[in-house]
Amino acid sequence: MPHQRVSSQSRSTSRRLFLRELAAAALLAGTSNWVRAAHMAGMSMAAGSESMGMGAMGSMLATTPILRHTPSFAGPLPIPPLYAGNRAADGVREYRLAIAAGQAQLSAGLAPTPTWGYRGAILGPSLRIPRGEPIRILVHNGLDQSTTTHWHGAHVPGDMDGGPQSLIAPGRTWHYHYTIDQPEATLWYHPHPNGRTGPHVYAGLAGLYLVQDGSAERLGLPQHYGIDDVPVIVQDRLLDAHDRLVYMPQVMDVMGMKGNRFLVNGRESPVLEAPAGWLRLRLLNGSNARLYNFALSGDRTFYQIATDAGFLEAPVALQRLLLAPAERAEILVDLRHLDGKRLWLRSDSAAVVPSLSTMPMDSDAYDRSVFDLLEIRVGPARAPGGRLPEHLATLANLPEIQRERHFSLQGMMGGMGGGGMAGMAALRKAAAMAPRNGPGSMSMGIGNLPLFTINHQAMDMRRIDFSTTLGSTELWEVVNRAHMAHTFHVHGVSFRIQSRDGREPPPWERGWKDVVLIRRGESVRLAMTFTQPASKAFPFMYHCHMLEHEDNGMMGQFTVVRS
Repeated sequence: MPHQRVSSQSRSTSRRLFLRELAAAALLAGTSNWVRAAHMAGMSMAAGSESMGMGAMGSMLATTPILRHTPSFAGPLPIPPLYAGNRAADGVREYRLAIAAGQAQLSAGLAPTPTWGYRGAILGPSLRIPRGEPIRILVHNGLDQSTTTHWHGAHVPGDMDGGPQSLIAPGRTWHYHYTIDQPEATLWYHPHPNGRTGPHVYAGLAGLYLVQDGSAERLGLPQHYGIDDVPVIVQDRLLDAHDRLVYMPQVMDVMGMKGNRFLVNGRESPVLEAPAGWLRLRLLNGSNARLYNFALSGDRTFYQIATDAGFLEAPVALQRLLLAPAERAEILVDLRHLDGKRLWLRSDSAAVVPSLSTMPMDSDAYDRSVFDLLEIRVGPARAPGGRLPEHLATLANLPEIQRERHFSLQGMMGGMGGGGMAGMAALRKAAAMAPRNGPGSMSMGIGNLPLFTINHQAMDMRRIDFSTTLGSTELWEVVNRAHMAHTFHVHGVSFRIQSRDGREPPPWERGWKDVVLIRRGESVRLAMTFTQPASKAFPFMYHCHMLEHEDNGMMGQFTVVRS
């Protein structure tokens, strides 16, 4: 049976907003002030207090209103079109993407919601990218503001990466041309304008980028796209009373925008009709800030076969898989004997998410619950079906490490006009001044404030943080000094996790990756080889992929130059 979504009793809106702002002020002034601020407001901090225990406080501080109903699963799962490009006159495979405004039906019974999309109202096609073949991608910007398109996880030069320096002005077209030479993988693409990545992705701009080299065919994996090889892009969104997107309605959403409607491929509570056989799901956490602890109903076992940037060496049997924003995984689900049955893909968030932060406002009621995302209805088998291979890939060892670098992540502490209530005033002013030029007059939220830092420095487009050498291999140690978990993404490369707090990573994290979740207090060591150049004009980025953190300082820049 499907798992019921959470609900909460009605509470005073003014009191809830006051508590959020009080908590935010304490956070800006320093974590140690949290308890003192709470007592100043006359709140009991004792566990189990009926008036204001920590559990109740967490609910009251949640940035997301909670649904009072359980959407029924109905309507087919939308499948983004598979786009292999077309041969241009010069023989090069060419892809054309047009960014434009549209309207999308996000859920049954809702009015059409204004959105942005690539070649459609929301999201974009799944690009089929052949390894080793020159390609050209033309991206036309039909919006009334500048944006970029970043090929997340692709090994391309800095001037082809689509970072914040590669702004596409309204009415203009950006020409990307390169050759992909990296293992088969489920990558993705999305906007990356400095200070506005969060709202642009939230508006609907994202799509899959499928690098193919024939590995899936050789392994006998399911490969009927949209039937037994299915993209699953999971995102959360918040809508107003007129079914329009709402972005960062409260200043505390700067900690990470979360919604109360869960979309899969742009649709709430969809149904996937799948044949009885092996089902390959390409999971992408496309949310701005929410984590999902993916599971199947009945605690059914599934098998992870790939990480962000390629296949694992062998399948890993799992019952839970935690994916942070921008992380991807491919899993196989055994439906061979389930003809006529139903099961649900869900998030067992309560088992993991609340422990990732010391601050109650960082999690909402969904983070403390179990909720369903996708219903799978199993039909008759079809031939030929896929299989579960015993061996997937041989992962070569990295070359000898030539240099080590150290990074520390700092959270929303101090700064902002001295912190405390003065900091809150600055945040409120920034929110009030935010332009409302998103789809359906959606706010662009808060961006370009120095709230989060790496090595105690906030993002500055004018500053190159360091330079490395083309062909070099480096070990990066990233330590999370913040009160909450953060992600870490590096442009232009894939990396291998060497250790977590000195211990070998779990089997499901031993493949090639480009995003890693780093828990509070945790130290993660990453090894990578730089094979693509990046100049000062078009440097690579490293940043947190919780988009509101990236937009507000938690990002840096580096170049890759020839020796």
